[in-house]
Amino acid sequence: MITERQLQLLNVIVEDYVELGQPIGSKSIIERHQLPISPATVRNEMKQLESLDLLEKTHTSSGRVPSEIGIRYYVNQLLKSKSQSKKNINWFNEYHDEHQYDVNAMLKWLALEISNRSHYTTVVLGPNKFSRHIFEIHFVRVNPTHLMSVIVFSDGYVEKVHVQISESLKQEQLEKMMNYLNEHFKQNALTTMINTLESLTLSFIDQDFIKKFRHALLTQINDQSEEMFLGGKMHLIEALDVNNVTMIQSILKYLESERIAQFLNETSSDSISVKIGQEINQDLQGISIVSTNYEISGDITGHLAVIGPTAMHYNKVIQLLNHF
Repeated sequence: MITERQLQLLNVIVEDYVELGQPIGSKSIIERHQLPISPATVRNEMKQLESLDLLEKTHTSSGRVPSEIGIRYYVNQLLKSKSQSKKNINWFNEYHDEHQYDVNAMLKWLALEISNRSHYTTVVLGPNKFSRHIFEIHFVRVNPTHLMSVIVFSDGYVEKVHVQISESLKQEQLEKMMNYLNEHFKQNALTTMINTLESLTLSFIDQDFIKKFRHALLTQINDQSEEMFLGGKMHLIEALDVNNVTMIQSILKYLESERIAQFLNETSSDSISVKIGQEINQDLQGISIVSTNYEISGDITGHLAVIGPTAMHYNKVIQLLNHF
């Protein structure tokens, strides 16, 4: 537990380090913030913070820099003090009103817009396909043994599923099946229909077809990687310094792989989540990920994250993500 004065100094050092990008000394702190304490007192408190592993002393300067532990302490205090309430934002609402039927275009724009506003790299994961709500289902018989199911979702997304069928399956049976699915699962999440199909028995169609349809649907969606929209990749490169520039290849590979999607699925929530340095991955250093869930129109949900150096403007980023 640190004192109130030590907490004030830690906050000042973190924010000055983020702003200036260089070690912070006692003289700089007093001059920039006009604190009513002596340089000797500041130096003594900085030594105490260093003994607690909240600050680190560099070899090239008499000043200190915040450690990952120190930044974590600072961020925890920041998250406690910030309201997690969601607010409407005009710049997003205006774009949404014009492009709500093209979800991919909207999420691509959102990644770029948040990146431009935060000046960091942004990742937006598309909605979970299983949570998408069904608008309408169609069956199209391509040839006697080839059926294509076209599933239109309420957010405009379309999924085409191919199923091998028996030649004996009549068109009348397919139409009854299509009508049944539309009657019972319209406006329901896809996962609701899939779970129901597992034990569904209907008198007008063979059980084998229901099993094949469910299997084809599950296989196709499970085989698809999550849609990911990346904005402002250059912001991450620009934010790296000489001490961590060698990490850029590992960081970019991480961002462009499925590991970032898995990470966000495991960590993002309706509140703000902040992961720093090795909390993300033991092989990664020098970056932080601030993430949350987003919700659009009530039924389009997913994850978004802002990625930058550990010396990030956390206050600004947290305020921005609070909107979602």
